[in-house]
Amino acid sequence: MYNMMMINPDSFRSLVSHFRDTELLKDSMHIDVEEKLAIFMHIIAHKMSNRVTNSRFQHSASTTSKIFHEVLDAMMIFQKEMIVPTKFDQPPGPIMHHKILRKGSFKRVVGVIDGTLISVNIAEDDKTPYRGRGGGECFQNVMAICDFNMMFTYAVAEWEGVAHDARVLSETLVNTTNNFPMPSSRGKLIFSS
Repeated sequence: MYNMMMINPDSFRSLVSHFRDTELLKDSMHIDVEEKLAIFMHIIAHKMSNRVTNSRFQHSASTTSKIFHEVLDAMMIFQKEMIVPTKFDQPPGPIMHHKILRKGSFKRVVGVIDGTLISVNIAEDDKTPYRGRGGGECFQNVMAICDFNMMFTYAVAEWEGVAHDARVLSETLVNTTNNFPMPSSRGKLIFSS
């Protein structure tokens, strides 16, 4: 299971259970929630094309595409449940346990911000800004914030691979629809290196 979907069996079962309990996904006449998630996870874990996935799971191209988008929509709702904004009223938990850090300037901290490149499949006409340095593979620049418990508290995706981390951050700060978790006027941004 791990080789096929890059997720361990217990985590997969928990995910299936959550999606079923919350009714984000439902069994259809011929495809259950387990298979829907398996198709989605297989595609994103291995950057599989629709044609290869159709052959592997023995479904038509339209069925595979419909399932992928159904699970993607459910994942977008799920991520809003899982990625919770930071509370700025108290220092992060791990810092409170360290005497030296507790005295420091970690109050009203957003978290640790960093960008990462995620490999993506892009339509042929739109590939140029997403190409990596080698010019072949395409990437998406994703900025994420983790709190000091190593939990994601914010993420922004959809930036082309050539976009610099500083540009992603500055554009995210300017665009109010991104709901960037800004602390009070004396808050701080800490960047990882």
